[in-house]
Amino acid sequence: MNLSTIVLILIYAFNIISVLTLIFVKRSDTRVIFAWLLVFFFLPYVGVILYFLFGNKYRMRVMSKKYGMNEIEEKHNKALDKQIHDIARNKIQFKEVETEKYIDLITLNSKNAMSYFTQNNNVELLISAEQNFSRMFEDIKNATKSIEVLYYIFKAKDNVGSEFLSILIEKASKGVEVTLIYDTIGSLHTHKSEFNGLKEAGGHVYRFLPSLLKSFMFVNYRLHRKIVIVDGEIAYTGGINVGDEYFGLKKINKPWRDTNIRLTGNSVLSLQTRFWTDLVFLQNQSFRKKNKAKLMFDEKLLKSMYTPIEEGNLGVQIISSGPSTKNDTIKDGYVKMITSAKKYLYIQTPYFIPDKTILESLRLAAACGVDVRIMLPGIPDKKSIYAVSLLNVSRLLECGVKVYLHSGFLHAKTLVIDDHVSTVGTANIDIRSFSLNYEVNVFIYNNDFAIKCRDTFLNDVKDCTIFDIETYAKRGLWEKAYESIWRFIAPIA
Repeated sequence: MNLSTIVLILIYAFNIISVLTLIFVKRSDTRVIFAWLLVFFFLPYVGVILYFLFGNKYRMRVMSKKYGMNEIEEKHNKALDKQIHDIARNKIQFKEVETEKYIDLITLNSKNAMSYFTQNNNVELLISAEQNFSRMFEDIKNATKSIEVLYYIFKAKDNVGSEFLSILIEKASKGVEVTLIYDTIGSLHTHKSEFNGLKEAGGHVYRFLPSLLKSFMFVNYRLHRKIVIVDGEIAYTGGINVGDEYFGLKKINKPWRDTNIRLTGNSVLSLQTRFWTDLVFLQNQSFRKKNKAKLMFDEKLLKSMYTPIEEGNLGVQIISSGPSTKNDTIKDGYVKMITSAKKYLYIQTPYFIPDKTILESLRLAAACGVDVRIMLPGIPDKKSIYAVSLLNVSRLLECGVKVYLHSGFLHAKTLVIDDHVSTVGTANIDIRSFSLNYEVNVFIYNNDFAIKCRDTFLNDVKDCTIFDIETYAKRGLWEKAYESIWRFIAPIA
């Protein structure tokens, strides 16, 4: 038996083992299994490499545990367990009576996502890059202690990126502790030398992942979060990255519609803990900086997280997810919101590649008489994913779900139900966001804020066209073939 024959046998053996692992060990979604079967069948040699790079989350879970903060998580869990116990025994006084109806959603997020529920918050809705960066830059300029920045995309040479960096450099030179994290793949065209000015001013800059080898080995797992924390008192998150296209300056996807939020109150500390956990994960991969960030986590700080701040009266939970989490926590929260809706459910998302659970939940909600509406972009940025998104929503049209296509590129990621519960964050309604990317969403329990989200959606409808069965039926033969091919690949794309 020659060498080439042995290699061929080993490749096919690995392919078979990979499929058996997906079916019997991981028990993956059947669409994911089928997609990988197609890859292994048509690309047996390349399939081995693709699965190693894209299909195995176990390596990322091991690495997250190795470089994580087990001690801090244990302390956090003790405080969380007490709150869950208090909720179960009706020991928590809700600031809004309406919130009591969603105690099961709060409990799910607490247990499933280790999310602490806080009620002393204010949340401001920001529906454009202009609003977001104007407000954010003002807060950053007033910072006196610390500025923590995390972005999936940070285009340092763009107008907004250049201005952002200039402000950070100025604050760092005046003694403010500035820390910036960006994703290597998302910011692929941003060279690390572009942050030299910030480093020279005393700022700290980290890439996800810090090693180019690890970036290649874990290329399918992206730090898709967007977080900015100012002085530990003000936080920003949502769909907006740092780039001029978010201002609608590129004709190809103009106008650009996006959503961010500004938070104050106890929830800021929860979001800051999320940032620090990501920072520790990166720092612990460097021998020289190992355990440095853990010094920030002492018992006094942990206790301060759960000491009420007299700021506002909005209930908030910070939900994180990623390839290192056991469950798809944000997806689970979405499903619970969908099944909890009694009157209406409004969704905005740039991509719609849900699994069967979400599709069935939406279908059942509409069948129960809930006013279900989904808004997608009218101008796509990824034509292949867009074709599958339209195919997926078309299946819901017969159930009574209303679908709208925005006049430009819609990048907002929002859900709102029944004038009380809403969520704004970084997660799209697709398998990548639910399972492969590191994401963060804010679940908000408040009548006034939910109504703002509802009214924003209804106002956006004015800039939309209705997507109905007749419109979808008019697509050509090539479009039908194109979407049919991509719907098999979408679960692993």
